[in-house]
Amino acid sequence: ALETAGRPGHPRVAGRQSFAGAVRAEWIKLRTLTSTWVTSAITIVITVLFGAGMAVGFAGSPSRADEAKTMISMGSVLGMVVVAVLGALIITGEYASGQIRSSLVAVPRRGRLFAAKALVVSGFSFVLGVLCVALSYALSYPFMKGHAGSLTDTHYLGLFWGTGLVFALIALMAQGVGYLTRSTAGAITVVVSVLFVVPIPFNLMAGHWKWANKVLGLLPDTLSIAVSDPFSLAHQWGQAGTAAFLQHWQAIAVFAAWALVPMVIAGVLFTRRDV
Repeated sequence: ALETAGRPGHPRVAGRQSFAGAVRAEWIKLRTLTSTWVTSAITIVITVLFGAGMAVGFAGSPSRADEAKTMISMGSVLGMVVVAVLGALIITGEYASGQIRSSLVAVPRRGRLFAAKALVVSGFSFVLGVLCVALSYALSYPFMKGHAGSLTDTHYLGLFWGTGLVFALIALMAQGVGYLTRSTAGAITVVVSVLFVVPIPFNLMAGHWKWANKVLGLLPDTLSIAVSDPFSLAHQWGQAGTAAFLQHWQAIAVFAAWALVPMVIAGVLFTRRDV
């Protein structure tokens, strides 16, 4: 509401705008979008069925049964694609519809709006990742023949929140690219290409050239394994001559950089250029 302050023609805004209010507004927008729940449902189906299927399959194999419990998070490899779509749509949908102008009118401080969007999409994606692994565990448990992990094991629970962290970072990477391209198709193409298309030629070359393994070890699809498995239950790092040549903490740091670098660039441009 506006009220006169002192002289006519000098209105002031009653009340104060807060970061919490901006977050609440972004959450309302996110949960009222049909695309949010469609992409979430697809993510859950893909991640849960793939992860549970891998776990049950390994449990039924005498030579791989010991690895079965860690397979519940393997579906995140496919789920990342749909989460990237969700992360991109949060911002590119507003540019496509012109709603970004209304958002900036409601929250004139662009840095605050940028941070609110990032917090909401990363928080939602984190919860989605944890939920996916929890459902994968619940679905596979009755068929694990005693090979399921224990929920009292804090290292095993790392697979749950680690997958949530992967989803949160992938969503942020896609959102950052979305700010830069202002195009849903462009942002999704870039992220999906980096995740799944770019590794293909390097996988083919890895058997002949050692440097190809180095490149593979720096790509997000490889590095995501380190984040989803924070206590190295299923994967060993620091193996020279392989794609897992980085130490575990280094792999996590590089994966985080894949998300944070485009977000930092996007944040600078968003606060400085016109809509």
